[in-house]
Formats: sequence, C-alpha cells, structure tokens
Amino acid sequence: MKMVKERKGQFIVIAALLLSIMIVSVTTVIYGTVTYFRQERWEEYVTIVDSVRTGSYYVLEISLAKYSQTLNSTILRDNLNQWIRDVRKAHPGFGVDLSFTLATGVRSVYGISPNYSMGLNYTWNKQVSYSAANATFNLNIASVGLTGYNFSSHAFLKMNIADALWYEDNKEVGVRMIIEAEGPTPVTNLQKTNFNLFTVGGTSKLAESTLYRYYDSETHKAFVYELRYSSPNDPGTLTAIIGLVDARGIKVTGQATLQTVTV
Repeated sequence: MKMVKERKGQFIVIAALLLSIMIVSVTTVIYGTVTYFRQERWEEYVTIVDSVRTGSYYVLEISLAKYSQTLNSTILRDNLNQWIRDVRKAHPGFGVDLSFTLATGVRSVYGISPNYSMGLNYTWNKQVSYSAANATFNLNIASVGLTGYNFSSHAFLKMNIADALWYEDNKEVGVRMIIEAEGPTPVTNLQKTNFNLFTVGGTSKLAESTLYRYYDSETHKAFVYELRYSSPNDPGTLTAIIGLVDARGIKVTGQATLQTVTV
C-alpha cells in the first residue's frame, strides 16, 4: 500500500511538471507569435511613414521643376492634392490621412530668404539666383494611433555667379558659378547640355564656350563650374546671363556684372 501511494504521488508530481512545461511552452509560442506579428505590423507602419516622406519630397521636386519652366503657380497645390488621394488609395485599411500646408511669405532656408507664394518661389536674374519649393505635412495613421506626425520637405536649386577670370596667356575669359541643391549640397553632375543660356554683353557665347568642372581650393573653397570662351582682349568688366536646368528639370537663370581677375 505504501509503494502504491508513493507511485501515485510520483505520478502526480510528474504530471504536474509535464503540465507546467506544456503551459510554459504554449505561452512562449503564443507570446513569440504575438510579438512577431506586432513587430511585423510596426515595421509595416514605419515603411508607410518612410514612403510618404520620400514621396512627398518627390512631389515637391517634380512640381518645382514644372513651376520653374512654366511659372504655373498652382502646380504644387494641385500635385499635392493628387498625392494625398494616391496615399489613401495605396494604404487601404490603415487609416492613413495626410494633409499639407504650403509655405507663405519670407522663410529662411539654406542661408537665403525666399518669399514663398503657395509654397513656391523663383528669384532670378541676380548674382545669386534660385528656385525653391517648401511645404509642411501632417500624417496620421489611425490603425496604430499615430497622430500629429509633422515633417517638412524642401526642393531647391541655387546658382551663384561667383566671378570672372581673364586668362592672359590663352586669351580666354572664364565665368565661374557655384551651384547647390537642398542641404545645401553641391551639384556636381551638370554637363554643358544642362546650360541653355550664356550671354556676355548681350552676345551669346554658349555655342563657342567650354565647360570646366573642378574644386576651387584657393578662392571659393567649393566645387565650381566655369564657362570659358575666347576673347582677344581682357574685357575688364562684363555682364553675364546664365541659364541652366539640372538633372531634375529645375531651372534657374542668373545675371551678374563682374570685374575680371587676371590669372
């Protein structure tokens, strides 16, 4: 009888241990599964936020390119309204809601102060000329409880007609520019085909000029573009008008009166 009772006691202990192990195992599996799906779901939300931010910038970039070539002042507003509709369609069931506010009035950006109207500005025919777009966005994702997530996007292209050089030995004149995008980031990928206008004293020099690209470590300590053309004499002073369209299609036209520096 004693042995039977001991065996029953052992069986109960073993059964209790097995049951405990099963409960722990099932709990671990359930927790791991729930945690996995929560993590997967959260990563999906992060992907949505990143894609909305990236897409919003591209809409500004495309709109600024179109605006700088057509001066259609409503293009950014119209494109962003379409972008909002596309975002909602792209993420059904998530409760994604995107809204925007276009910059208005003078805003400081990248060391200059564009006077925005409907999120857009072009300031051309100056020594420092630029095209700019600026908007602030508000993103909500109802399914995850994300509300009031704000971010700003900028699209930007600036050209500074920096100086003019007289190459006495080669009988050439060079006009140098510093060109920057948002960041500000030096633009280093332009070719001569990106320049659609280069006049000096009212005479076009674009066809006969040669484009040079290099880092100027002496005067400007920046990456510069130089349009160089032949001239029998040092002009002393010149007025240059330069127009360019970058790889994104954003256009800028600048003008400057410069005194040549002999090199």
